[in-house]
Parts: sequence; structure tokens; C-alpha cells
Amino acid sequence: MSRLTPDALAAFRGSDRAEPALAVAFLLGLAATAVHPAGLAVGGGLAGLFAPSLRRALVLGVWFGVAVLVGWALALVWYGSLVAVVTAVPLIYIAVASGLAVPPLAALAVRGLV
Repeated sequence: MSRLTPDALAAFRGSDRAEPALAVAFLLGLAATAVHPAGLAVGGGLAGLFAPSLRRALVLGVWFGVAVLVGWALALVWYGSLVAVVTAVPLIYIAVASGLAVPPLAALAVRGLV
């Protein structure tokens, strides 16, 4: 626990209400990502805020990134453009790398600071 962590937040992370708060944080992050790509950092940061440890923050950030990528792939399948996007090789590398790197880094940054 950091010196900057308020006592109420530390107590909240250990309580039974932390898991539902994580679910709400994931949903808010997914909604933010649907509006703007900066939602990747918002969702990762929210996941890291309620994570009990740095290791858990990293895992939650990775899971959030995977959830965003799966949701994006499902949207592309829905619109029938998955094949066209996947064949745009350099661009798809950037999209997958940002989806897998930004949320864990944001989660670790927020959890490490607070």
C-alpha cells in the first residue's frame, strides 16, 4: 500500500464490495472505449484503482484489454468487415498492441500511485 492511499480506499479494496465495483469499472471502461480510444486508459485505470495488489492490477488490465479486443472483433464480425481489417497487417498490429499494452500500464500506474 502506498503512503498516498486513503484509509477508506484501502478498506474498500479488502471489502466484499470491491468485486462489484470492479465489474462496474469494467463496464464504464468498455463504454468509454466505445466512445474514444482513450477509454483503454480509463478502463485500465479504473481496474487498477480497485485492485488489491499490483499483480492483480496487471491481470485486470490484461483482461480488460482482451475484453475490448474481443468486443471489437465481434463488432467487426457484425458489420462483416473482420477479414478486411485483419488483412491490414501493420494497422492490426498497432490495434492489438495498444489493446494489450495500454490498459495494463494504466492499471499499474494507478495502483502504484494510489
